[in-house]
Amino acid sequence: MKDTFAQLIRLGFMILALALVLYWVDAAWFAPRRLPACVQSSLPEGRVCLETVRAQYGDKVVWIDARSESDFEINHLMFNDNRMFPVRPGAQKQTLLDAAVERLMEAGDRGECIVVFCTNDCTTSEDIARELRELQLTEAPIYVLEGGWDVLKAAGMVNFQ
Repeated sequence: MKDTFAQLIRLGFMILALALVLYWVDAAWFAPRRLPACVQSSLPEGRVCLETVRAQYGDKVVWIDARSESDFEINHLMFNDNRMFPVRPGAQKQTLLDAAVERLMEAGDRGECIVVFCTNDCTTSEDIARELRELQLTEAPIYVLEGGWDVLKAAGMVNFQ
């Protein structure tokens, strides 16, 4: 009886040690790479979670990619129709915006929203969204995607060339 109890105690310690090792591996390796959950109610006005966009608009989204030209050339969103436009600060900004204006103006009539994104640590998307709102081109709501490009990659919406 004592041997069985001692074996159970040893087995319990081994399971505890294994659990601690797995916890450490998860905390050190996987957790830093996990995207934090997006909670729409905690976001400031004008920002949106990808899940909220999908739930409210489905595929009725016009995407504005505000990342740098080099990031855009490496990989970007791909759609069969006219739903993705690169618009970024710099010399080509007005040309890029002019190419998107007609489609952006149609978005409100089509029941679509406009979502601007860039990399997670850039503020370009905020600037572009603010400028689009000030231009008052459309009645469509204009949002900035919380988590930016990383969220789109995690959702499998990225085309790697």
